Amino acid sequence: MSEVFDGARRNARETVGNAVVKALRDRGFEAVYAESKEKALGLILDRIPRGATVGIPGTVSVRELGAIEALESRGCIVYQHWGPLTPEARLQARMNENAADFFLTSANALTQDGEIISIDADGNRVSAMAWGQGVLIFVIGINKLAFTLEEGIRRARSASIPNALRLGNTTPCAKAGCCVDCRGVSRLCRATLILEAPTHGRETHVILVGAELGY
Repeated sequence: MSEVFDGARRNARETVGNAVVKALRDRGFEAVYAESKEKALGLILDRIPRGATVGIPGTVSVRELGAIEALESRGCIVYQHWGPLTPEARLQARMNENAADFFLTSANALTQDGEIISIDADGNRVSAMAWGQGVLIFVIGINKLAFTLEEGIRRARSASIPNALRLGNTTPCAKAGCCVDCRGVSRLCRATLILEAPTHGRETHVILVGAELGY
């Protein structure tokens, strides 16, 4: 019986996923549905040639796929600012991310109408999404879908809670377990980007994955 239930869930995810992919394509995004994490990783590697430079910002989704290791094994140069870096090295890494041939990231929410919502603390990620130099690739888990733009913004803000806990940040949301629209210096929700369509001249791919990824 569990196989029947699993099959129904898989079919439902695929039906919803394909509908969202159509909405994304109608907006000008190059979108595709991947039924599994393994398929999603394969689609990423299909789009990024060997030896390319790839910027990967602070995204749990991409790291959960093992994309960094897979790209590096193909001779790609991966720029990322995670890890024990000095402030100067972290700033340079972020600049390298934004100037890479490809910018591989996720988003905090995706509406069923195809709007992509991201919230940043420092602005490096959303600035690269809006006006980076290379090809933009989103990989988004189906757990990030929202019905409306308003719901998507709420969902994006909720992602700051696990991020704050991961970083050991003492934001009010990390203590309360919900967004309280704080005003303190530790606030993570500082810059919000809503992509309604690819910015002019920017090749933008969206891989919607029928599995949970990131926060």
